[in-house]
Amino acid sequence: MCRKQYLIILVVLAASAMICSPAFASPFDVYAPPGRSASMSGAQTANAEGATAVYDNPAALAGVDPGVSAGTFATAGHAPILLKDRPDGYDVPDLGSRSPALPSDQTRNQRRDTDTPEPLYGFTGGVITDFGGTDTRGAVLVMVPTNGLLVQQTYFADERERYFSNQLHHEVIGSRLHRPVIEMGVARQLTERISAGIGGTYLPGTAVSTEGYVADPSDQSDVDLNTQVNTVNQWGLLAGLAAELPGDFSAGVAFRQGVAFEMEGTNEVQVRGMPDESTQQLNWVPVSTPSSLRAGVAWNPGDIEWAADARYTFWSNYVDSHGEDAGFHNTIQGRLGAEWTYSEETRLRAGVGFVPTPVPEQTGRTNYVDNSRAMASIGGGHQFTFAERALEASWHLQFHHLILRDTDKEPRNSYPDCAPGETALCDEVPDDLEDPETGQPYDEAQGLQTGNPGFPGFVSGGWLASVGLELRY
Repeated sequence: MCRKQYLIILVVLAASAMICSPAFASPFDVYAPPGRSASMSGAQTANAEGATAVYDNPAALAGVDPGVSAGTFATAGHAPILLKDRPDGYDVPDLGSRSPALPSDQTRNQRRDTDTPEPLYGFTGGVITDFGGTDTRGAVLVMVPTNGLLVQQTYFADERERYFSNQLHHEVIGSRLHRPVIEMGVARQLTERISAGIGGTYLPGTAVSTEGYVADPSDQSDVDLNTQVNTVNQWGLLAGLAAELPGDFSAGVAFRQGVAFEMEGTNEVQVRGMPDESTQQLNWVPVSTPSSLRAGVAWNPGDIEWAADARYTFWSNYVDSHGEDAGFHNTIQGRLGAEWTYSEETRLRAGVGFVPTPVPEQTGRTNYVDNSRAMASIGGGHQFTFAERALEASWHLQFHHLILRDTDKEPRNSYPDCAPGETALCDEVPDDLEDPETGQPYDEAQGLQTGNPGFPGFVSGGWLASVGLELRY
């Protein structure tokens, strides 16, 4: 069997394994991989270089030289979520055992603003091999955070979050970025001008089951627990095509499968004196990134190479950290990049882009927080010789402006009860709740009573930045 047939079998098996499997998202979704890609604002679908092509467009691997790379990066920013002052008269009253919701004066945490997302620091590494031939390349790209290998956080987007943090949370630029990345791919030059590539993103997932025994129902602080945690392998599909066109043009398309990290399992609790066990199903999705389709074109007539990318992201399938449909809409974003060959040793780079938010206006029950972002970047690549080896050092500076977003909850003449599936701002204490002593509705229940941390509104905005250095051999 020839090597081409082996490659076809490998691609088919890889696609079959990846298509139905979820995986993690990565900070590259916001900042792009460090080095050339980040310095051109991620406009690399048609002209990616180095191991980062696994992320930008795996088909571009077919045209790069074998080698290794290592880098480091850091992010910073100021992107608070500021809550508007609550007016008087909307607190959840204490109706004793008849209270359908936790009274406001029993909330553990005070309603408060959300600070800037934590910075991220990390190392990247890449390896490219030609398998001893000329038409096939394979690569592995790795990113490891140094300030916390993995952060998993779930939260409710409505009034239920009052029972926990009593804050709002960034949906896209928050804790989801604090996670390692392992991506790998293989590409082949199909014709003189066309190449194809396929790859995947890998990280383990978990399945958790817990059994508990409560010896004294009146003292639930004393609970015996056993737990079982299973690690499962999870993958997300990457695929792309790249083509050299007449007139110094090149083009590329790439697909990234929708990926998610899910925690599934059960809690089984047995209480002494009660014959039946209580079973609770767990279905958390701390991270969920939708599928995206990318198309790019590049033009290199001489000393300056221009690149443009368009990305369509299928946010309408997005679910939040509790597996609930978030109601987002699909988006189209654009990025432009340029690279100027200043000299034989130095290339200077720049880029701009606009990333619209998929989050609709949050005038109802939910409080998903995200902002459209305008981004700009600069960077460079500098070739030099060390120990008789040719090296290139690339650096980047990237800035994101989070366009200010001012949200007010929509006023209504009446408010629905907080039932599952309700999308409007809802009443935690129904108006028709009756006092058992008088048979009449409670006076305290009339009108809107809500502990929703996003009521009556909030403001979000600010900036993000990234700086990085990559050394490639």
